Amino acid sequence: MSARVTGVAVGVLAAVLTSWSPGAARADDPSPKEVYEKAAPATVHVIGKYGAGTGFVYDADEGLIVTNAHVIQGEAALKAVVGEGSPVPVRVLGSDPCEDLAVLKLTSPQEDLKELKFGKSDDVETADTVMALGYPASLGETDVTQKVAFTSGAVQTSKVGATPLTSLPNYPSLIQHSATVNPGNSGGPLLNAKGEVVGINTLGYSDEGVTGQFYAISSDHAEPKLAGLAAGDTKNDPGWWLLDMSDPSLPTTFEEIGAPDDKAFAAFQKQGVDGVMALSVTPQSQAAKANLGAGDVLTTVKGEPVTSVAEVCDVLQSTSGGEKLPVDGVYSGTLDSTGGKAGEEWTTELVLEGKS
Repeated sequence: MSARVTGVAVGVLAAVLTSWSPGAARADDPSPKEVYEKAAPATVHVIGKYGAGTGFVYDADEGLIVTNAHVIQGEAALKAVVGEGSPVPVRVLGSDPCEDLAVLKLTSPQEDLKELKFGKSDDVETADTVMALGYPASLGETDVTQKVAFTSGAVQTSKVGATPLTSLPNYPSLIQHSATVNPGNSGGPLLNAKGEVVGINTLGYSDEGVTGQFYAISSDHAEPKLAGLAAGDTKNDPGWWLLDMSDPSLPTTFEEIGAPDDKAFAAFQKQGVDGVMALSVTPQSQAAKANLGAGDVLTTVKGEPVTSVAEVCDVLQSTSGGEKLPVDGVYSGTLDSTGGKAGEEWTTELVLEGKS
């Protein structure tokens, strides 16, 4: 989980394993320490300007890393720390914010690079042992010197869907578990007792009286999408970083990205515009080619009102690559949104790239 996403947490399942199931621990399975020692060298610290998260190498020959899209959104440059090495540049091959997945490539993969293998999340059952690796925020360590953290727990629910926040997409296939993850863990592996990746840790949930509930995108859902992302498919990523106008984290995020005039933003928020704001737009992206800029607020896409990232994704995911989408919105008068006065309406046309 990157520092920009704060969901986390619920009750630990108290269950006694009385029989073996496909994902349950067996006598000949490696010990938790052996799982950690094998998986840690392939677990990667992903570092950007505004936050940090986790990823893991799934193709050592090509130097390919999978992480969450929300870990890298809004970042112009990224580095990764593999094992005890120094930070090295990585480039984004493909990102899909609607699936919250991204594939990165090490520019110069080391010769002894390790990788993790995917297991079948469909074999995961309630009460199975799972282990999480990652780089959560911690005391006394910097991004460069931080070591891989290990936690273990049990599967609470093996198949669940959720739309946790209006600034996050819908997650149709999650594993709910009790292996603690915290901000910084996003994109890291959730491993079964054999040390296979059965999920990508993405979310936590916390509320009054609720602790110990964490979520990973299931491997059976995520793995088939990686080949397209590695090949550069970006249909669901026009090159914007969106946050819902009612998201409580929006003012803080606005400050973190160095917004020049937070008073102008506060004044615009009082107008009560429903929509999603582009906090950044990648140069030369499809969003940039549509003359969208940071600070623009989208109110409709393809004629559909949009008040959350999930609603924007519903439109993108039901649209073919190459299709032109009419987009309407208003200027906020903040960030790079200088094309008109705050509250003034605009319209443009967005062309989606990709095959999916």
